[in-house]
Amino acid sequence: MRRRQPLTPTPTPTQAPAPAPSRETERWTSAPDPLLALALGDLAFYEQVRDSARRWYRLSELGALTTSSCTVVAAGLGAPAWLTALIAGGALFFTGFRQVFGHGPRYVLAAQSREGLRRAINRYQLLPDSARDEEARQTLLAAVENVGAEELRQWSDQRQRATTGGSSPS
Repeated sequence: MRRRQPLTPTPTPTQAPAPAPSRETERWTSAPDPLLALALGDLAFYEQVRDSARRWYRLSELGALTTSSCTVVAAGLGAPAWLTALIAGGALFFTGFRQVFGHGPRYVLAAQSREGLRRAINRYQLLPDSARDEEARQTLLAAVENVGAEELRQWSDQRQRATTGGSSPS
């Protein structure tokens, strides 16, 4: 019996196919100004993270405040013990939720990153197209990389403080 040949040659270890670029990478690499598109994509990411963290922060703070207040009121009004315990359980849940997810510090961190990047993008976009030379591109690229590195450093510092008993994580 004759063995069938594969339709496509199998790559040898030295000829491994390159991974396909992600859709996100293709978006900014195919743009007329790839660096500006990359920076705008990062800006949109930080805006999304900031807005999400802000919503969760407000929700968890409001939930903790409401349930804590209602626990005191329920106990003062002589509500059944099960109701007071249920409300107190809600307060405990929101307190734990705040500590575990730390949306407050995450909100501040994303807002700082977004603001730094927004300013760098604005400076770049204020230049006429003819003035967007290599130096201007390098300045914007440095800002994009600095914002990412600083955001990662601050996040890492917050995580380390949280694991050693400092502040809450984000």
